Amino acid sequence: MKPILLAATVLVAISTAATAADTVVIDEGAAAYNWSGVYVGAATGFNTLSLQDLTFDDQRYSDGGFAGAIYAGYNHQMGHLVLGVEADLKYASAEVPEDPAFITYDSKWGASLRARAGYAAGNIMPYLTGGLAVASFEGDHNDDGTNRAKKTVTGYAVGGGIEWAATQNLLVRAEYIYSDYGTNGFAFAPGEGTSDIHRVDLRTHDLRVGVAYKF
Repeated sequence: MKPILLAATVLVAISTAATAADTVVIDEGAAAYNWSGVYVGAATGFNTLSLQDLTFDDQRYSDGGFAGAIYAGYNHQMGHLVLGVEADLKYASAEVPEDPAFITYDSKWGASLRARAGYAAGNIMPYLTGGLAVASFEGDHNDDGTNRAKKTVTGYAVGGGIEWAATQNLLVRAEYIYSDYGTNGFAFAPGEGTSDIHRVDLRTHDLRVGVAYKF
């Protein structure tokens, strides 16, 4: 009888220990990655320029093209909550419209300074972001380079994405950023001493993937 009771006690102890060990592994897994720190990275993807020349007509035009960006930021983790700040600088090749009967506008460069808030689920972090956006656009009135107007504009950028810590230092992400620059005046000069100002509503959409190194 005593051997049976002893065996039963051992089995219960082993089972309890195994359950406790499983619990520890799960807890350690949930906290296995620390998102706090400085990071720098580069991204590539697709940029869409959407605009409406309110002086010319009421139609909105859009076109997409390649976009590349470099970015840097800092995260601070508090439990599952990750708060941070990020800055980026991008180049985009979108140009609209492609019809030579209309004034052509194209993207030059863009930048943003945004806050980020994410939820740390181990080495995966979905996040939201938003902040200030700045960009440069240029219009070609005659579509031949003889009457151009360049404008640097400000607005806001909002978006979100998901980031994966592939290693302790390598961060991979996919994200979408929407930027709205409002309505801005482009001053063309069709003749000597004359001015032709077009009011243009500008927006961009960026869908990109990036890789960063966390220090």
